[in-house]
Amino acid sequence: MTTHFGTAVQAAIARNAASYDDLPYVSHPFPQTHPARLGAVARIFKLAAPDLSRARVLELGCAAGGNLIPLAARHPDAYFLGVDLSQRQIDEGQQRVAALGLSNINLRRQSLTDLRSKDGGFDYIICHGVYSWVPEQVRDAILRIARENLAPNGVAFISYNVQPGWRLRQTLRDALGLHVGPQGSLRERVARAREMLSFLEQNTPAETTWGNIFRAEAANLRMADDSYIGHEFLEDCNEPCSFSEFMASAGGRGLAYLGEATLSTMLPENMNPAAAPLLRALAGDNQVSLEQHMDIFTGRTFRQTLLIHKEREGKCVRTVTPDALKGLHFLARPDFGLSREEDGKAFFADGAGAWFSTQDLDVRKAMEALVARLPESSSVDELVAAMELRGAPVDEAMRSRIADALMRMALVGLLTASTECLRIARALSAKPIACPMLRADAAAGVLHSANLRHEPIRLDIVAQVVTPLLDGSNDRDGLIAATIDAADAGRVTFQRAGQTVVEPADVAVCAAEHVDRVLGHLQSNACLVA
Repeated sequence: MTTHFGTAVQAAIARNAASYDDLPYVSHPFPQTHPARLGAVARIFKLAAPDLSRARVLELGCAAGGNLIPLAARHPDAYFLGVDLSQRQIDEGQQRVAALGLSNINLRRQSLTDLRSKDGGFDYIICHGVYSWVPEQVRDAILRIARENLAPNGVAFISYNVQPGWRLRQTLRDALGLHVGPQGSLRERVARAREMLSFLEQNTPAETTWGNIFRAEAANLRMADDSYIGHEFLEDCNEPCSFSEFMASAGGRGLAYLGEATLSTMLPENMNPAAAPLLRALAGDNQVSLEQHMDIFTGRTFRQTLLIHKEREGKCVRTVTPDALKGLHFLARPDFGLSREEDGKAFFADGAGAWFSTQDLDVRKAMEALVARLPESSSVDELVAAMELRGAPVDEAMRSRIADALMRMALVGLLTASTECLRIARALSAKPIACPMLRADAAAGVLHSANLRHEPIRLDIVAQVVTPLLDGSNDRDGLIAATIDAADAGRVTFQRAGQTVVEPADVAVCAAEHVDRVLGHLQSNACLVA
């Protein structure tokens, strides 16, 4: 069945498809959309969540499948469906699926307005970077699909631009639209927009609010991809809404609020501890009202909201307790570690600025065990086992304190919860093994792939030579020899001081340096299996 909208809406959908064919986004994984993370949020709030290993997952606006394909490669018994309007991106994704030999994923060019309940139920529905950028009728279709196609215990992820915070950016969007105009391809219009951004950053009056906004936004966009500038600021449609408006629309479709993909953003204490009591008093015992007041207070511009069926809303327990962590696994950033000791406290922090302190020596030992396990995930059971292996007996009281510490670290954003256990090499072995999908992508010349934590990883030309050989049968010397062969064949060239390296001895030195660089990059970025 095809949905028939008015001529204006159909024309807008067609223009949208053409613009993404003209200037597609780089299609890559979004770790915050990983179903194991969405399921973990549900479990933290005491709701059941489907097991990803046999789940059905739908992505609306899947681009070239950069988010779904890695999931399909690692979960062969699950099923994945992605739909997108861009024929160019769907073709690219289908080619990659075929090269990987995957049979549990289907990417198809289709307007999401044509999706119906006959397409089946899905345990997880992902719609990232679509909702605000389509006409009202399509936004309603997204929520309809989330209601009609979401399994009873399922979770839907929808991201969107948020008012009132985005209204400041709207002034820049208006200014760029007035300067650029509608003529030319999207790429040509982005080039004109960049000229205006440079002018605004350098010439708007710094002493005015107007100038401060333009200068700050222009500086932020200086290194942005053309695709982001084009689709965020120059498309026909970009309709931010308030969180209250979004939830009113979702509620009208029989959906309820579960939470945000990033749990720490739901707590006002993480934004301003002094203001948190007032924000909670203003909201009363209402999480939706609290979220709206936090948007007003912080000027948040973007949300990644998780929805469930309204029938489950009453079962959602907002008071997070350590027992909710049972069976969950926790990921920390690779730079997480002990940052300092002060007044008998051990401070653990990461490069993003989140931190946690403890005076409990047992909790400190558990955190040190977690650091030693990185970049793998850790559960309460695994940390307890690691401590006992080091000769530290753990009783139930100590176990409870460890669980409480993990809970608090998750709530401040130091840890991310997942229903999935991740086994990743903690150190570089003599004959490393990269994950099979990464090896296949590298062999096919794919530039953007995914690591084992569902994070983007870029494969440069040397990585495309080295990575396919990381099957456990090649040591460093063999990898260097293969890289030298690639240089001899003209596939790889090395340069020093702007000059191409041609002498065999110098090529060998460069090959060794680049092999070490690639291996270090893959190991530190969770690409090698344990």
